[in-house]
Amino acid sequence: MKILLINFDKGWGGGQEQMKSLALELFQKGFSTHFLCRPESPSAHNFAALGFPVSTFFAPGRGFLRPILGMAALFRREQFDIVMITREHDLVRTVLAWKLAFPFAKRGKLLMCYHTATTRKQLFLRVADAVVCVSSFIRDKLIAGNSSIVTPITILPNGIPGSEEPSVEKFSVDRQRRFFHGAGFPLIGMVGAFFKNQTELIEIIPLLRKEFPSIQVALVGEDSDLGLTGPIKEKANLLGVLDSVIFTGKIPNGQMKDVYFDLDLSVSTFRNEGFGLIHLESLSAGTPVICYADGGQRDIFEGTDTGLLVDGGTNEFAAGIITLLRDHPRRFNMGRSGVDLVRTRFSAETMAAGYIEFFTKILQTSTG
Repeated sequence: MKILLINFDKGWGGGQEQMKSLALELFQKGFSTHFLCRPESPSAHNFAALGFPVSTFFAPGRGFLRPILGMAALFRREQFDIVMITREHDLVRTVLAWKLAFPFAKRGKLLMCYHTATTRKQLFLRVADAVVCVSSFIRDKLIAGNSSIVTPITILPNGIPGSEEPSVEKFSVDRQRRFFHGAGFPLIGMVGAFFKNQTELIEIIPLLRKEFPSIQVALVGEDSDLGLTGPIKEKANLLGVLDSVIFTGKIPNGQMKDVYFDLDLSVSTFRNEGFGLIHLESLSAGTPVICYADGGQRDIFEGTDTGLLVDGGTNEFAAGIITLLRDHPRRFNMGRSGVDLVRTRFSAETMAAGYIEFFTKILQTSTG
């Protein structure tokens, strides 16, 4: 099976990490995976460095038609079995190139995959043979904005590569911290870009300090954009809790396992998470998660005892954190259950198996 994944994004994030994991798993199982990316983008560089064939057509200043012509020529030449768009902004130009390449009879199947929630009207979505959403939250948002959609929608959750079992020390209150050297108990943290409602977490800290005066809250992520981090620091200073907050800055991927090892809890006050790869990373390290009962993260935690889904606001969120920080046995059991959950339901291997089954089924359907 010959597969093309399309993503013209300028940056590198959770969606690209998912594509990387999927492509590597497909390669191991003998599938031929190609990429179509923006020239000189992180995606083009990283996927090429991994040895995948990478084509680049879209470039600013070259007009709208030229890249479409190049894409159409690529589709005709390579005769992919599966062409999957992985970013909604690339739907229109890909459909136009697809129609131009095969004006009378289709070759292979054209799919659209959504990693983020959108209610925007999706022009030409009906041309796609099928739609993939990585969570039920994303599916529901898509349908809300496109009520007339008739294209079949399949939910295929993300997965992450396997990792080592957490050490015995992980499940000890007095363990030695590996990244946050010298930090005591409790240490909680939120991982992610600084547009994900970290300000609300700052508002929760005064409630937490009533129970745990020495609590430390790590905000993990690239923090050089003062437009994003400035209001968060101002809020912390206003509430008198700035001394409880740690801004880590960008941390290399290789060190994130030490960050998750150190955290007693992973927390997130973001209510619009499309799925939540960071939650899988946390669970894989044996660290339970507390987040709001909104967004795609519900697909991870509903029906499990690996984290808390909070209904309500800051008071309820603080109460959930305090409850778990007080209950060491339950917290550690949740951590162990989280490791098992990722291994059985949200591994990269399980994700790839779902996509392979999906691709095979789609290719067996009539082209119409």
